[in-house]
Amino acid sequence: MSIDQMEYAKVHGKDGKFQEYVYATYEEVEKFCAEREVYVDRYLNHVDVMTVQKGFKYVGPRKVPPCDAARPYYNEHVNPETGVRGVRVFKEKW
Repeated sequence: MSIDQMEYAKVHGKDGKFQEYVYATYEEVEKFCAEREVYVDRYLNHVDVMTVQKGFKYVGPRKVPPCDAARPYYNEHVNPETGVRGVRVFKEKW
């Protein structure tokens, strides 16, 4: 799932007061709202990724939220050219 398919929503409670900002696909956001008896006040356009990482809650089923920053992992194999073990490797998320 890529970030271009994500919907960013401002969610309000039954009393009409702001509750939180959430994101996922349209269907996942609507399911989240139905389960908690809240509603989407509005869907937001043009939300940059840094803002999403700081203030939005991911409500989809995936383990890793699509807008999280990529985290490197260390390869445990020895590089045959340099003999260095544990080289930092970045893996593309999508």
